[in-house]
Amino acid sequence: MESSKVREFYWRFFKKRITSFLANLYRSSITGDERDIHRTRLDMKKINSILEMFEMLNPDKFSTENFEVFKSMFRFSGKIRELQVNQLVIAKYGPETKGISFFIKYLRSRENRLSKQFLTVVQQFDEKKLKKSERAIKKLCREIKVRTLKARLEKFINKKAKKISLLRNYPSNPDNIHGIRKELKAMVTVLTLVSMVFMDEHQDILLSKLNQTEMLIGNWHDNQVLIEYIDRFLYKSKKLGRDYQLHLQVLRNKIMKSNQELLQALFPKIEEALVVIFPSSQPS
Repeated sequence: MESSKVREFYWRFFKKRITSFLANLYRSSITGDERDIHRTRLDMKKINSILEMFEMLNPDKFSTENFEVFKSMFRFSGKIRELQVNQLVIAKYGPETKGISFFIKYLRSRENRLSKQFLTVVQQFDEKKLKKSERAIKKLCREIKVRTLKARLEKFINKKAKKISLLRNYPSNPDNIHGIRKELKAMVTVLTLVSMVFMDEHQDILLSKLNQTEMLIGNWHDNQVLIEYIDRFLYKSKKLGRDYQLHLQVLRNKIMKSNQELLQALFPKIEEALVVIFPSSQPS
């Protein structure tokens, strides 16, 4: 695809996401419905994706202020989504005992409270800052060159892969797994956007490998977040009945076992992805 068409594509993609975001934002501010809040968050994720691509493409001219427009809303909606995912993960490990049912009520009460706070944040949203960000992105769009995009992408992928290669040497540290997840997400985000305008077999193979890896580490992360919520709940609820505590401990143990299995499947997938990026030799 020619540079001019690539510029037009990304600008239209960005504008479409902004239009959808504003529509869902105002709808959620009126309804307070969790589905509308989730749609707003999905739009923000897509906008963040293209912002990450522009940051990769032109780090010297890209301002992190472009992310600040969505920061507080993204944080609140992320916490709400976290609580929703917790409840979905719990459902996988049934049956729902009295202790687990009590814990679910706690999660729902927190979700309702954060949803109300989210509406306050939405009402404070500064559309002028969004317009400023739009102008900055439009200017960056005009400067896109296909050759530069391909070169920066390769450099970006290699840099992230080297970080993953280092972190995977210490798999027993949960912080390192979180670090690998962060680098994987960045790679998948940017590579997915670039693959929309370039057809490349090697790129497609890598994206397929990364998607498989990200799915596994995403499941691990969802489980890990739930474990942390259970731990905090048990610590704060010291007067909780012993039977209720036991129900939650049993649930926690099941999740821990699942995470061990996920990690056993994860690291071979990481190695496969690194081989695609560094076919000759991997960085130590």
